[in-house]
Amino acid sequence: MYWLSVSVSDSMIVHIQDEKSPKQAWDTLVKMYNTNTQARKMQFKQELHNLQKNKMNINDYSIKVKNLADALASIGAPVDDEDLVTVTLNGLGKDCSQFRTSIAVRETFPNLQDLITLLISE
Repeated sequence: MYWLSVSVSDSMIVHIQDEKSPKQAWDTLVKMYNTNTQARKMQFKQELHNLQKNKMNINDYSIKVKNLADALASIGAPVDDEDLVTVTLNGLGKDCSQFRTSIAVRETFPNLQDLITLLISE
């Protein structure tokens, strides 16, 4: 118990101080971490799916997409490249509808890096 209490932050000690065994304290910490991770995962996914380019330039927009994808991957919820391409295209807005259509009818679906290159050249 001592090892756990000196290993966690002061704000976490409150949650484990009344536990009777190290196993109970550990289980409490795991439960709290998993709950936090699930909440963060849901938040990042919502941010990713609701992301809109609006007045951002393509570089800033693609960095936001990539940062959210990296954040999801860091908590064990990686987003596959095809989904990132779809999310990126969906967030472009109405002024890019012809571009989205041209990508959709391609024989091969571009990966995210190729899509960003195409967007920059567009």
